Amino acid sequence: MRKLLYAFFLISTAFVISSWICAKAHKKGKHKFLVTGSIMQTVGYCGGARPTQQILDSCNKPRGIRFAKLFVRSGRVNIEGAPIIKTIDADEKGNFKVSLPAGSYCLVEEWKSGPFKLPLNDSRHTVDSACYRNLYNTCDFELKVTNENIHNLKITFHRACFYKQPCISYSGRLPSVAAPRKH
Repeated sequence: MRKLLYAFFLISTAFVISSWICAKAHKKGKHKFLVTGSIMQTVGYCGGARPTQQILDSCNKPRGIRFAKLFVRSGRVNIEGAPIIKTIDADEKGNFKVSLPAGSYCLVEEWKSGPFKLPLNDSRHTVDSACYRNLYNTCDFELKVTNENIHNLKITFHRACFYKQPCISYSGRLPSVAAPRKH
């Protein structure tokens, strides 16, 4: 009987200790949630021969960006030097999946993932430095992960023409546009 009590005591002690270790490990490692979606883009019409309405509509239709990358930082602002905690890699159709613990995240394109670099002014481009710094500090997409998975998230970028870039005034030659047809 004494051996039975001793065995029961050992098993109970082992159970209590393993429960305590598992509870401590669960508190330490946050539960992660699956986020799936697509990184997409629309493009601006940049001049040249007058396009058909079908072509203009096609420019405005979001399409997946092949092998796109987004960099994830904690918080709701892109802070220079803050660690990149994850990289989101899209496939050939722009689709991605990533696991993140609950929290707020700032997703940025590659040029915002490194140190801030102000483009230089030249004969055709004048950069508004305060505007450009603000653009750098702004997340390209803010993601809030709560206590559930997120599916089919659409992250869409608009690619403007070379002469319509944010925070940069362009004074060079523009592409010619054909005159509108008379009906």
